[in-house]
This record gives sequence, structure tokens and C-alpha cells, in this order.
Amino acid sequence: MITLEQLQERPLSYSSLKEFAKSPRHYLDYLNRKKETTAPMLFGSMVHCLLLEPSKFNEQFAVMGTIDRRTSAGKEAYAKFVEESAGKEVVMENDYNEAKGLADNVLSNPKLAPWIHNCHQYEQEFRAEMWGLPVRGFFDGIAEDYILEVKTTMDASPENLMRDFYNRQYHMQAGLYNLVSNKPIKYLIIETKGPYDAYIADATENYIKKGQELFSDTIVKFNKCMEDNAWTKGYEYHNNNIAIDLPSWVK
Repeated sequence: MITLEQLQERPLSYSSLKEFAKSPRHYLDYLNRKKETTAPMLFGSMVHCLLLEPSKFNEQFAVMGTIDRRTSAGKEAYAKFVEESAGKEVVMENDYNEAKGLADNVLSNPKLAPWIHNCHQYEQEFRAEMWGLPVRGFFDGIAEDYILEVKTTMDASPENLMRDFYNRQYHMQAGLYNLVSNKPIKYLIIETKGPYDAYIADATENYIKKGQELFSDTIVKFNKCMEDNAWTKGYEYHNNNIAIDLPSWVK
């Protein structure tokens, strides 16, 4: 059972609502499972920090030089470094150098750097009440007339990006951020593979509108799930009659 008191302690977020959109059980699993930081997530966090708050990098990350962990001496050196770096994310030097190169590429670009420098707050948490429920999130950058979101991807082609953003339901995140800030959303897209392209992309009105519709529909269903105490339900909660058919694009 999920209560309003519990939500006050751990408000809803884009990530948790995305899991609830699968099923109530997925939401509970999201709450209870141990959060694991994947290599792409860690790399993206490094890029974010180096771009937005470089002065805080050494507080959050510890850069380890080349160590051969196949040897006893290497394993010992690694364990010692991790112990001495408690509370920080340990990253390898080659990964750091790659992330630093991407950040420097953006910050040295006169067409991109101003979009970062014009922000007056970075990595700013917000809390709000939506449809009677507490929600929270983090703005990457807040400017006077826009919200900046930084996204890293291996393939920054617009066609792939639109498909990937839709599958990740980033439009719901953008819709929420627009509701809270009443500002347009701009994406700083950074490609993590050669040729390491980077550009600014605007979230369209339709993108925001569809995201807000999805957010509204999901949070209304969350309220209903609380009323019904239906937290044991799986995929059937949002799909009464599950059937397997061919994909919609098959003619």
C-alpha cells in the first residue's frame, strides 16, 4: 500500500511514473530495488558535471589511473583506491578524458556555450503538487526564458533521437518540467561517438502537449491505484485484454 505520507517522503518523479505506466508492480519494484549505476549513466553524469558544475567534479568523482586488475597487485591497488574514495563515484582515467573532451568541445563552441552560461542555476531540484500528489525532479539548467536539459547519446541523428526520446518517454519529463517552470524546454544533445556532434534542439509545442497529456493520464491512474490499493497488479492493470498481434506498421 502506498500512502500520501509515504509520497511526501519520496515524491513521484518522471522516472517513477514511467515505471508505473508499465504497471503498479513495476512502480513498487522501482521503489524497492537497489539502484545500480550503469557505465552509460556514470559517463553521462560526468559530462553533466563537467559542463554544468565543473567546480564540483572532484567532490563527486575520483579518477583512477590505469591499473591492471588481473594481477594481485592491481586488485589490491584498486581496492585501496575505492576505499580511499568512499562517497565518490570511481571513474577510469580514459573515461574521464573522453567525457572531458566532450564537455570541452561544447564549451569551446560559440554557438553552444552561451546556452549553458545563460543559465543562472544548475542541477536544481524542484518539488510541486500535481493532481493532489507530490512530485519532484531536477532541472539541468534554468535560464530566464528556458529550461536546459542535457542528453548524451551514441547516435544524435534527429530520426534516431526522436524515436529514442519517445521510447524513453522524455516527452512526459518535458511536459512536467514545462508545467512546473512555465518555460520552454531546450535540449543540448551531445553525441558520445565520432564525430561527436552536438547541437541545441527545441521541444515543440506538440511534444510538450503530448507529454503533459501522458503525465496527466498517468498521475490520474496513480491516484486511482491508490484508491483501489491495486499495487499487486501487473501489466493487466493498464491493459484489460492483452492480445498479441503484428506491429502496427505491418500492412
